[in-house]
Amino acid sequence: MVLTSTLKSQQAPCGRIVDREQYRDEDGEALVTEGLYYACGCRSIRHVYHDGSVSQNVIHHNGAVLVDELFAAE
Repeated sequence: MVLTSTLKSQQAPCGRIVDREQYRDEDGEALVTEGLYYACGCRSIRHVYHDGSVSQNVIHHNGAVLVDELFAAE
């Protein structure tokens, strides 16, 4: 199932205040993908995997990777 919403005047990773679209997708077996896409071009993508581990990527609108993390399940 994919859920989509739009929020006005949100702070992007670059610091600008812009509109943002949020996507959330679940496969029904615990895999969750959440994406935040900002009008300036910045984006943030988070995956929660079946084993409980989580990855997070935040990309500046110029292409620079600001965050690239993987948290293992305990």
